[in-house]
Amino acid sequence: MGKKIGIDLGTTYSCVSYVDENGIVKIIDNSEGEQITPSVVYFAESGEITVGSTARQEGGLTPERLVERVKNYMGDPSFTITFDGSDYSASAVSSVILKKLKRDAEAYLGDTIDGAVITCPAYFGEAARAATKAAGEAAELNVLKILDEPTAAGLAYGNSRQEDMQKTVLVYDLGGGTFDCTVLKIDFKGDSKQMEQVTTGGDHQLGGKDWDARLAEYVRNEFSQKKGVSVDDMQSDAESRAWFSENIEKAKKMLTSKNSTTLTVSFGGEKEKIEITREAFDSATTAELERTILLVDDMLAKKGLTMANDINEIILVGGSTRMPQVQQKLEQAYGKPISSYEPDKAVAMGAALVASGASIGSASKGGDGEVAALGGKSKPIEIKNTDGTTTVFKEKCTKSYGIVAYKYNAKREVEREFVGNIIFKDTDKPAHKERGFRTVDENQECVDLKVYENNSLEADVSMEESTQMYETCSVDLPPGLPEGAPLLVIFDLDGDGILVITLIANNISKTIIPVRIGQEAANAGMDKIKRATLT
Repeated sequence: MGKKIGIDLGTTYSCVSYVDENGIVKIIDNSEGEQITPSVVYFAESGEITVGSTARQEGGLTPERLVERVKNYMGDPSFTITFDGSDYSASAVSSVILKKLKRDAEAYLGDTIDGAVITCPAYFGEAARAATKAAGEAAELNVLKILDEPTAAGLAYGNSRQEDMQKTVLVYDLGGGTFDCTVLKIDFKGDSKQMEQVTTGGDHQLGGKDWDARLAEYVRNEFSQKKGVSVDDMQSDAESRAWFSENIEKAKKMLTSKNSTTLTVSFGGEKEKIEITREAFDSATTAELERTILLVDDMLAKKGLTMANDINEIILVGGSTRMPQVQQKLEQAYGKPISSYEPDKAVAMGAALVASGASIGSASKGGDGEVAALGGKSKPIEIKNTDGTTTVFKEKCTKSYGIVAYKYNAKREVEREFVGNIIFKDTDKPAHKERGFRTVDENQECVDLKVYENNSLEADVSMEESTQMYETCSVDLPPGLPEGAPLLVIFDLDGDGILVITLIANNISKTIIPVRIGQEAANAGMDKIKRATLT
């Protein structure tokens, strides 16, 4: 029997963990002896593919063949990268990273990997989650679950605490390419250990890379002023971009412990030492940090919560929270106790806990008429602890899902087009929810289902606030239905955030497997990746 692992598939760095025979959560070193692996892929002209630190080194001379930070494009059908006439989606590139992580884990453990829990940002939509799962399957991993990163971090934090506590915490997760904020309730009393995800927010396009970009902009401008070199020329030069990608991150890390650092910049035959002070760095990245505060405040407000009255502690997760400006800003804005728990490793550790023995439930089958009540019965995640107790974690949907509906006037003219939500954000997951609609015409032959996702907690949402997830699917109706005949639409969202739809009309049920918009493009390069040589 093989091993089960937890994988934090990160934007800039990835990490793998497992639970040993004594129930201790441990990090797995990669083949380079590192506990975290750069999420960087190098496509050599020979057809060989390299991942991690070695990829960054090999890409030094041909940086145009280096790919990084593809996580931000997971599930995006408009994103592909082309090498030697072949297109690769973000999911295909991610599968290469997962291949290396699996291979290194097997070498480290001396055993096969027969199951993995892979994490993703809580703010990921259905398409991005499906793309993450597809990447794992293409890497020949048995994907046990796609788990939200703040949930994983919260589980790791809870597992590290033995004392009784009843509190509500904010998980502030600032990674290399994504920002998540999540509210968790923790109720540990004796042998009873309960954790519940209350609500989530964030931005999967905001992360440490944006701090890097602002710092790079600052350094280029300083160099330009001193040497008269064009900033645009520096930005358009592939070799210069690769140098900045590696060295700006190093400078940023230096500023976590020092008040200043220097970079020796060379371009266009010119060379200059550029000093960077922490004050200058903080000033250049004020907008990005303020954005995280606005996202936290917005998440709390939508749920009717306040930091002053409802949050007891802030837990920092993600490597980017090591920047001193983060804790300083949170202390200034909220005045709450702040804890930092394994910023680079907590997510992988929590995923490993789930992989080692989680009981992952199936959707409940209840409903209450035309519009199902929020909530519902879902089996939570259960983790066995070394002291014989069980930690029970109840996770929630991070998006709302609905279909396009119409309100008609007496003249049978469309008065309003909107998205009628069926599954609501913060509903227990897995979820089984239903909502009633009606036919428009007598003997109506079919109905077109257009599925959208959004972040609203309202039943009816404007089209502008929502994003269409799937291609429109036309479903045939039973013959002879009168005008205004009831239709019941059922959404089943599984623990990975994957959706299945059922339509019931005149007691006849039809199950629909929707096709994601751009699904073919999102899988571009998967077959080639499976055959590629990974060095």
